[in-house]
Amino acid sequence: MQKIKTALLSYGMSGQVFHAPFLHLHPGFDLRGSWERSRQKIEEDYPGVRSYPSLDAVLHDDVDLVIVNTPVATHFDYAKRALKAGKHVSVEKAFTSNAAEAEELEALATQKGLKICVFQNRRWDSDFQLVRNVLNEGVLGPIVEAELHFDRYNPNLSPKQHKETPNDGAGILKDLGSHLIDQAVQLFGFPEGVFADLRVTRDESVVDDCIDVLLYYPQTRVRIKAGFL
Repeated sequence: MQKIKTALLSYGMSGQVFHAPFLHLHPGFDLRGSWERSRQKIEEDYPGVRSYPSLDAVLHDDVDLVIVNTPVATHFDYAKRALKAGKHVSVEKAFTSNAAEAEELEALATQKGLKICVFQNRRWDSDFQLVRNVLNEGVLGPIVEAELHFDRYNPNLSPKQHKETPNDGAGILKDLGSHLIDQAVQLFGFPEGVFADLRVTRDESVVDDCIDVLLYYPQTRVRIKAGFL
């Protein structure tokens, strides 16, 4: 079997925890390296792989698959450039900043005969898998109401500027909220309607950091909540 030659577009927490270890261990993949802006850490962790100095260096290398694991506001541009370079693409959540960008990327991938997908790792969380099994087996009967939460207490702003500065990809809705929305759609399908209450609750925050989203189904209501307080 020919291995899939794969490169990351960043080697921060997501690259170190969610991507590189699995690509390194999986016999179907060949981890070629990662774009790194300041230091060559991936070369220390995985001898023989490359630390790319730029996106162009990644796209000009012999790489089959590019994983876009950079801030959300960059996803559309980087994924589009990778597709135009003839690479298959996996994009972290949230896929893009809006639906029009997502549709454009899908159309471009189809036109070029390439694959593009969203990396949704929390579909494999053990608690979610258990809930899905319980629903599929009909243990609870018809579901009238369900709630999915990511709750934590952290009133401090993140040191990552792209998370706390207003931009197309900032805010908890497109961060933790995208996981919850994806899980709700996996469990119940697409809703007929949506209501969303987006709030700013932390001192000095300028992006949404508390969400309460209600998904309407014919016989079911699904509430999605996430916040820092």
